Amino acid sequence: MDLDLPGYLLIAAASLGAGAINAAAGGGTLITFPAMLAAGMSPLAANITSSIGLLTGTIGGALSHRAELAGQRRRFLWNMPFALAGGATGAVLLLVTPSDAFTRIVPWLVLLAAALFAVQPLVAKRLGRQPVDEAGTTGRGGWGTRAAFFGIGVYGSYFGAGIGVMMLAMLGLLLHDHLRRHNALKNVMAAVINGTGALILAFSPLVHWGVVAIMLASALVGGLAGGWLARRVPSWLLRLVVIVFALAVGISLLLA
Repeated sequence: MDLDLPGYLLIAAASLGAGAINAAAGGGTLITFPAMLAAGMSPLAANITSSIGLLTGTIGGALSHRAELAGQRRRFLWNMPFALAGGATGAVLLLVTPSDAFTRIVPWLVLLAAALFAVQPLVAKRLGRQPVDEAGTTGRGGWGTRAAFFGIGVYGSYFGAGIGVMMLAMLGLLLHDHLRRHNALKNVMAAVINGTGALILAFSPLVHWGVVAIMLASALVGGLAGGWLARRVPSWLLRLVVIVFALAVGISLLLA
């Protein structure tokens, strides 16, 4: 489908804001997805396109935490195949989901993502209080951890918003370590999941490559501005704006 100039401008502005919000507080998908719907894209096309358009932001987040990944190579290699398999499964499920079925599901996915985003500070606070001894920071996790990475991978490729909160909560429960190291592993696993999903979703005829290009560029600029935003606007205010916006979108989709 072809979008008009106002539609492109709306998506560009949303991607710019999403990049900044992701850098400052997180939750940018909850801004770009509704903007793409408002521009005239179907829910399924918007979701598939945004999964590819926001990929560079995920990779950038992983690269920015290289120092905290030290000593986690075995942990990553042990769990990565399951995250990859989950990402591939979620992408395939998204491709075979009929558009009308996805339209019925998406309001609940938006509301779920808003709820996860709302509890993110509580998750971080809870994990930050956990005592950590250095002897317990090298565990790879068992089959429960691998199964969790697979399940999160499925959700991540299928919709994606809130995946970071899911992984932080899971890592806090199953792997004893510092929050900053959990966050680093989370970023790398998210890159694996989103990258795997993007490779599969790229073959979908629903991908709007013009929108992808706009999102990649705008989100990058927004991410660079995120540091400035974080220093001047309280993170709780950004979080509140995103949550209220997402709730309004989810409820409006339910009532449509």
